[in-house]
Amino acid sequence: MKVFIAVPSMDNLPALFCQSLALLQRAGDTLVGFEVGSLVYMARNNLARQAIKAEADWVLWLDSDMIFTEDILDDLLFAGKSFVSAIYHGRRAPHVSCLFTKIYPEVERFEDYPNELFEVAGCGMACVLIKTEILLDVMKHFGTCFCPEKDLGEDLAFCNRARYLNYHIFA
Repeated sequence: MKVFIAVPSMDNLPALFCQSLALLQRAGDTLVGFEVGSLVYMARNNLARQAIKAEADWVLWLDSDMIFTEDILDDLLFAGKSFVSAIYHGRRAPHVSCLFTKIYPEVERFEDYPNELFEVAGCGMACVLIKTEILLDVMKHFGTCFCPEKDLGEDLAFCNRARYLNYHIFA
């Protein structure tokens, strides 16, 4: 199993992110891709293409401001789903959920979470594991993975496209 860790970034990486990433990597089965730029959707699209080219089985999306445990990859794989998000909140107050009960025509966020795996309508991409075949399928059908849509950022636009193709998203 080959995992491509995809990290879009504006520029410098915070030390705590680097420490988390160093603990996460395993010899032989992980590749790390960084894409630096101010347009996150372009960075995500480029990273998706890199993962496909590398023939990775999975892509672990991590935002460069995240701090995570060294077993996050194992936890997400253990879920047994092809598209699964960690539970996390926005970094700015009021720290709202990055998991959504509805993304179209209006966005609604989760306020409470079950104590088990649950399906979501969409999620941010700050800590998400996706089978690479989903990226390839979305790219083939839409010509892009992460270009924003009207009223949706690149992450929720991707979720919208994946769900249109009958993929399910879990957290």
